[in-house]
Amino acid sequence: MDDYSTKIKISAENLIRVIFPEKALELDTLVSSPVLSFNEVPKVRAEIRLPTVDDLIFYSNNIAPGDDHHNNVSSVVNTSTTKKRRTDSADNTNSTQSTSTNCGADAGTPIYVFNGSVPSNALITTLEEKLKPYIFHFLDSIAIIKLWIQLMIPKVEDGNNFGVSIQEDSLAEIRTLETDVTQYLDLTYKYLVSRGELIKKVAKYPHVDDYRRSVQSLDEKQFVSMRFIALELRNHYTSVHDLLMKNLEKIKRPRSTQTHSMY
Repeated sequence: MDDYSTKIKISAENLIRVIFPEKALELDTLVSSPVLSFNEVPKVRAEIRLPTVDDLIFYSNNIAPGDDHHNNVSSVVNTSTTKKRRTDSADNTNSTQSTSTNCGADAGTPIYVFNGSVPSNALITTLEEKLKPYIFHFLDSIAIIKLWIQLMIPKVEDGNNFGVSIQEDSLAEIRTLETDVTQYLDLTYKYLVSRGELIKKVAKYPHVDDYRRSVQSLDEKQFVSMRFIALELRNHYTSVHDLLMKNLEKIKRPRSTQTHSMY
């Protein structure tokens, strides 16, 4: 167990002294790069072309659009005639059900069926792939640092726990940052679910322009969120490094004859 404790202490101090400053500088470079510039917002909005009202008119009139209008979508129109034909012709039941859907009050509404998958926003996906390793690294490193501080806390003797307040305050600050970073993962997952639901709405109601615009706005919002996450991760790496370096000796040797206060 002593060897394990020594390993944790060496690893934690290396994170604090070397790794955290390096990660902070890497993130600062990423934030300053063109990939996270606000000039990329128009590209984020235009990343995917979704069905428009023109597509609806083309398909509703059974007119095959040219290559410029075709976007890997086809249209299924549910009408009362289709429903009657499905009822009258038992031989065509399977083929009709595979290409049409009646949705109660929505029966008769053209529904687009995407031939193939609808891709995620490529620019947002690229940013997620760049930032997730930093999120995972930060959480993993914080777990080691918390354990290291716990190992530095001396045993209580005769009810005297004098000198450990700096360690406890450092732990509390680190736990707060850990909670914030964990929420960044939730933000990413919620974005994917919300975007998928909006894509479903666009497929069902391509004539409603607000649904298509909402997908673009959601992508734009997520881009801004990705930039915010990069900034906050940079700040978290910097603040943990600064906090622990200023109090390093007091964390490693909390007991003394004088009362110390945390920086």
